[in-house]
Amino acid sequence: MSKIMGVMTSGKTLLSLVMVLGAVTLTACDSAKKKRPTYDGVPFKIKTKAVDKKNSRADFIVEIKDAGQSLEGARLAAAHAGVTYCLSEAGYGTSDIIWNINPRDPEAQLRLVDGAAVFQGTCES
Repeated sequence: MSKIMGVMTSGKTLLSLVMVLGAVTLTACDSAKKKRPTYDGVPFKIKTKAVDKKNSRADFIVEIKDAGQSLEGARLAAAHAGVTYCLSEAGYGTSDIIWNINPRDPEAQLRLVDGAAVFQGTCES
């Protein structure tokens, strides 16, 4: 009987530990989201990558997830992500970008793919 009680006690301890770790993980996710900069009040998830890293890092794509939350915010996020990419990630040391669709142009038609605004640009050297 004491062996069974030991297993039950360790099972309760394990369950408590799992619940605590789960709560900590959820809190960490929430705080990571809060640390994202906001654009028009929205903390967008942003993905920036080179079109063809082997050929040139100058050509890049910016993807703003859930752009429908704020199209103006998505434009601001894309412009900021492009500048950050050209200055630091690609290492061009300039914020001059030639955009296929300029995110700073409020009249430009946005390209939406599965709810994400997609922009393509080239860092000027």
